[in-house]
Amino acid sequence: MVLHSRKLALIANLASRNHQDQSRFDQYVLDTLENQQIQVVLYKTINLEDLENAVKDCLEADIKEFVAIGGDGSLHHLINQLFAHTDDIAQIKLAIIPKGTGNDYIRNFNFKSKREIIESILSEKYTQVDLGCLHYSNGQHYFINMLGIGFSAAVVQNLAKYKWLGGLSYYLALIETFFRYQSQDISIELDGKTYQYNCFQLSIGIGKYAGHNMKLCPNAVINDGLLDVNIIEKVSLWELIRYLHTLKDGSYLQHIPSRSFQAKEVKLLNVSYLNCEADGEDIACPKKVTIFKKRILIPTTAN
Repeated sequence: MVLHSRKLALIANLASRNHQDQSRFDQYVLDTLENQQIQVVLYKTINLEDLENAVKDCLEADIKEFVAIGGDGSLHHLINQLFAHTDDIAQIKLAIIPKGTGNDYIRNFNFKSKREIIESILSEKYTQVDLGCLHYSNGQHYFINMLGIGFSAAVVQNLAKYKWLGGLSYYLALIETFFRYQSQDISIELDGKTYQYNCFQLSIGIGKYAGHNMKLCPNAVINDGLLDVNIIEKVSLWELIRYLHTLKDGSYLQHIPSRSFQAKEVKLLNVSYLNCEADGEDIACPKKVTIFKKRILIPTTAN
């Protein structure tokens, strides 16, 4: 009998955009990992209940390495399930093989292909990265990439009907949302200093990218222990259309009314009524956002 010293859970989210060809791709990843003498358990999930059961099974089997096949939301939900069921999160290794709609978080690591991600997992090239924490009156929730309040959250609410179009879905949902979305007055406290703005979009990032490769938090670094806080103030339709391309490289900060900060703690004052999303998932607006420096392990490129 062959004993495998390394155990890994492969969790495929069948609800992600590219689930049509998921079975063949899942099998490819499974075979590649098992060929390297890794004991792999494959879970195919459709909803959060499936994911919770998979996480519980893995932790009971002392599996501490997880690979999600899906989008940013897949990794978001996996992290929150892990925090709900173990106190030993620092020992857990997480990876994402992108098969979702936006696939924004993985862009921070400069992988050239899915094959390169798999090779990084096989060679155990992991790095410690930051994790965001959302504070509520009844507990905490976590995010890996970016929190969006205002316009991006309204876009997420409109996104579902366009998801079959892949990356184009963000742009269609964006255009539809703009014509009915109104900027809102917000008050935020950054490391003890209070600011007030008429805000179109508030982005609080650990990673740089959201909304299918839009660099909304261009100064974010995934392991510096800081939240990159960017505010787009009230903007006209003409300005948005004219400078939409600048969202791709982050230069929108120089072209449209905006503000950029970095902080370790962000308090959101009287904004509970606003739309909010984290890692592309619709959530309630938190009271406070903090950051855990170098809290989890994620695969990285050799350089």
